[in-house]
Amino acid sequence: MSKHLRIAMIFSSDPSQAGGVQEHVFYLTKELKKLGHKVDIFGPENNIIPYLNYHPIFKVVRLPIPNGNWGNITVKNDEKHEVSEIIEKGKFDIIHIHEPYIPFVNWDIYKNTSAIKVATFHTAWNNDSIINVINPFLPLFKESFSKYFKAAIFVSKIGKKKWQYLCEKNVIQKIIYNAVDNKAFKPIKKNKNKIINLLFVGRLVNRKGPLYLLRAIKKIISTNKNIKLTVIGDGPERSNAEKYVRDNNLGKFVELKGEIIGKKRISYYQKADIFCAPYIDEAFGITILESLACGIPVVGFRNESFLEILKGYPYPKFFVNNGNVVDLSKALKKLISSDEKRSEVSRWGIERVKKFNWTNTAKETEKLYYQIL
Repeated sequence: MSKHLRIAMIFSSDPSQAGGVQEHVFYLTKELKKLGHKVDIFGPENNIIPYLNYHPIFKVVRLPIPNGNWGNITVKNDEKHEVSEIIEKGKFDIIHIHEPYIPFVNWDIYKNTSAIKVATFHTAWNNDSIINVINPFLPLFKESFSKYFKAAIFVSKIGKKKWQYLCEKNVIQKIIYNAVDNKAFKPIKKNKNKIINLLFVGRLVNRKGPLYLLRAIKKIISTNKNIKLTVIGDGPERSNAEKYVRDNNLGKFVELKGEIIGKKRISYYQKADIFCAPYIDEAFGITILESLACGIPVVGFRNESFLEILKGYPYPKFFVNNGNVVDLSKALKKLISSDEKRSEVSRWGIERVKKFNWTNTAKETEKLYYQIL
């Protein structure tokens, strides 16, 4: 029988808001505990997510980054002790650090603790992204990263493609996909409605493309007024989105609901007819899986992670070039006008998403832990 492990799970994303990393850590730790492991989660203050064994041991400071998103740095919240000291006292078998490149607490932990370490990389960027300026510099950190980490997990092939240059041959590299809670995110029978409900879920930052979507909606309603867009999320672009809605008289067609966390979002997916994903520089896109699990077809911008998740998608032309509002509106119009296409994609998505479940993700992660011990 394999040993049950003591695992320290470290993440730096703001737990006072929704996000892919926060959701990943929640479900992964839940499944690892079902497998018999003891998991302690260490993260920032102001948590609103129902983690078990959560320790708020540092603070988040948010800063803008060049691709239109906001990034975090972290600082300790205990002036008497370094975070690494607190982790070291736990005598963990594995220290699993998500997004290890984020300063400053992660750096302290992986440099000043003795347990075996695993990193998970949740980010990636397209070939035309401004973030590519860092590509030539990543190999410079290979020796340092490989000194401290035994394994690196990537949530997608594009993630591995971007971050693999940190890993020397001694570092085990593994793609382990994100997943979805198929028992919670599931389709429901809907009554036929004259209004086609569109849904956007994501942080209101440039990288997620909310203003591109609003511009597309403006084009669509010039010929089709039987639509309603619901926007779930918050962020620095919210005021700009609200202004665009006001200035263009879109109030009848667009509702900004703000932040909605966890399973409270499920009913919005289930009531939607089309999911809108005008995302740029995406490593995976858990919201894509959530929409497919609820039987909702997806339209959005084309990026490598979507092509990977949606391999075999019945209508690949529903994913258009980044920033192309005209083509985005055309793709949406085609799906809005066709019950048959929506039904076809719905059936395909429900079947496709069965591949992505948290039990498998946890078992693959557990297997990697045992491999490096």
